Amino acid sequence: MYDLLYISKPDLEEAAQKELTEKIKALIESGGGKVVKTEAWGKRELATLIAKNTHGHYVLLQYEGPGTLNKEITSRFKINENILRYMITISVPPAELKKA
Repeated sequence: MYDLLYISKPDLEEAAQKELTEKIKALIESGGGKVVKTEAWGKRELATLIAKNTHGHYVLLQYEGPGTLNKEITSRFKINENILRYMITISVPPAELKKA
């Protein structure tokens, strides 16, 4: 399972924000993945300026899918001007953290 956290431009309207999230979910599902959980954290202040923006909309998606899907997501995010930053990490279940 993977965690995808992305920050989008703060000037996007709520409808455009939801549309962007739905497009990302569709991309994951079309690549053979399954979205497990979606959390919209809302508009937050950035620690540093990113493309002259001081705020951004944070969204966290947890999904299952093949590793090749991450390359597709990365390539799409690089050309999407509404995405300021993103990060894909392997999700570790809490039960496995307690074992370590």
